[in-house]
Amino acid sequence: MRVRVVAPSELTPRDVAAWQECAANAVEPNPFLEPGWLLPALEHLDESPRAALVVAEHGGCVHACVPLFEAARRPATSGSPSRSVLNTRVAHTAVPVGTPFVSADRGSEALELVLAEVARVASARGAELVVLEWLVADGRAAALLGEVTAEMGLHLLPFESWERGFLRRIPGEEEYWARSIGSNRRRTIRQHRRRLEEDLGSEVTTRVATDAESLDTFVRLEMSGWKGHDPGGLALGRDPGAAAFFRTAGRAYLDRGRLGFLCLDGPDGPIAMICLVRAGEGLFAYRTAYDERYARHGPGVLAFLAAMEHFDRETDAAWLDTCAAPGNEHLLGLFPDRRPLATFVARVRGGS
Repeated sequence: MRVRVVAPSELTPRDVAAWQECAANAVEPNPFLEPGWLLPALEHLDESPRAALVVAEHGGCVHACVPLFEAARRPATSGSPSRSVLNTRVAHTAVPVGTPFVSADRGSEALELVLAEVARVASARGAELVVLEWLVADGRAAALLGEVTAEMGLHLLPFESWERGFLRRIPGEEEYWARSIGSNRRRTIRQHRRRLEEDLGSEVTTRVATDAESLDTFVRLEMSGWKGHDPGGLALGRDPGAAAFFRTAGRAYLDRGRLGFLCLDGPDGPIAMICLVRAGEGLFAYRTAYDERYARHGPGVLAFLAAMEHFDRETDAAWLDTCAAPGNEHLLGLFPDRRPLATFVARVRGGS
């Protein structure tokens, strides 16, 4: 088995196919690090020049694949050289899960080679830290990482840990997805839906959109809300590159039947939309948008309730990840289960 560092521009069609095969056979799915998603993100978000893939491969098969991004370079000062940080969660706008790919076959061996190469690259570039950000803390990849680093004598320091809303399927149990919602909140949600329908003058309906036009509809809807108007908002439409990434990756995943939009519809179109992405046995709620005019009626909550019901009745997925950022109390209160995430930091030998 060999390890190499390859820039996105140097990838051959065979490399991309092997990377995709590794994703399909990984111990843990992550649609956001697959080539069809990550390559458009790196290209359109202008991160390709500073990004690379560290891959361990044998016989044309990739057994581990970790992206790497150089960030936060500290300028040199008197008596102190320039330093930077290497992060394994590249393209933050596009990647809400940072768990890298490790194959079920020869994964430990491949991961050891990759980690050793990451440390070598960090030292060569004068990086003082390697950050492994937003890993699923209770997943098989994290368990393998812990085993391999222990065997290598590497010390990964936990920097941050948190939980986000999550839903696990419980076969044979009715409305298990709503089990954490108390009677008072159920009553409030029903009132919000009734008042929303009064404002609209019609019933609210639910559907899943899988046409290419829904990508543009989502971008427009997101821009109409606080994400588009607030100075700190992160709507995709605020950045032409981010919008171009989303349309490119979204079309590819739509064509493969792996992306759809859960839509809460009024008479004039969507009031709320959730972008759902499928990978392996999981469903990922990548982003959410809603019409700010109806914010007082909680359209986002109504949409997520509809998404949980859709997950249960219309899919065979085993779990639904909200992909929420740290501190999203609304979804923590709505979803009955938890997915723990963690960021780990390793100081590079020789770094200051």
